Amino acid sequence: MTHKKALFFILATALMLVCPFASFGEVVDKIIAIVNDDIVTMSEVQRSVIVEKQGTFTTADDYFRDMGLMEKLDGFIEAKLVQQQAKRMKIEISDKEVEEVAESIRKQNLITETEMKERLQKENITYKSFLEGIRNNLLRARVVARAIGTTVLVTEADLKEYYDANPDQFKSEEFRLQQIFISSRREDAPARGQAAFNQLQQGKSFEEVAKEFSDDPSGARGGDIGFVKKEELLPELLQAISILMPGTSSHPIVTSFGYHIIKLVETRKSEAVPFDAVKAAIKARITQQETQKRYKEFIEKLRASSYIEVKI
Repeated sequence: MTHKKALFFILATALMLVCPFASFGEVVDKIIAIVNDDIVTMSEVQRSVIVEKQGTFTTADDYFRDMGLMEKLDGFIEAKLVQQQAKRMKIEISDKEVEEVAESIRKQNLITETEMKERLQKENITYKSFLEGIRNNLLRARVVARAIGTTVLVTEADLKEYYDANPDQFKSEEFRLQQIFISSRREDAPARGQAAFNQLQQGKSFEEVAKEFSDDPSGARGGDIGFVKKEELLPELLQAISILMPGTSSHPIVTSFGYHIIKLVETRKSEAVPFDAVKAAIKARITQQETQKRYKEFIEKLRASSYIEVKI
């Protein structure tokens, strides 16, 4: 993964947390929607475009010509409604909770608070706004949990019906991988992981870097660990692999064992996973779908009871 991609990973996280609350350089505001006692301004839209599109849209006019305008504005309105509901429910997020999330993001990306601030500043996102974005993201999750509940009843028959109706979903994937592993037992593990990553960015082959840095026996083979089943991977590694294309590698990934840099060589499908082995995953999926359905209904009720005026 290039330095640019690594930075994009952080900025994508920033977008998810900050939008539409980030604070950028001074812009001329225009009210484009009213939601009860709150407004949505053109500057909010401009700011989210700068982060999300990485410069694709450079002016508000460019953005307003984009086909996704109403969908984007709809998201802003939804965010306002959730914030207003949080106030009515007297839900608050502590500074400690916000800092814990910020620290987790820094650890995942192997950067310090200073480095995070510098990278955000390059995209005109203030660190204060970034923290406020985290607070609002947590606020939304808490409002949703209280408003729609967390219990979804799923029977064994429901699980089996889903399994039989979606056979392709349960053919396990296998990944042929190469790995550079730095053990957490090393005092210099974070620095060593970053050094290995830097060498990859400078064009050194994965095999060479693995032989030089990896603490895993596979290092002698250039990091080749062969095919690994999807369900055998640590969640942190699976998440990173899910966004890789064959031939590309990840940023350093932190697990309880140490620091991993993973290269995806090849992906293939295996035989269908037995029902008993995927029941828990099916239940989680059905629960998520039902939760999303309840959330949609919750937002529709908020909209129905609110004054919303779109001014574009």
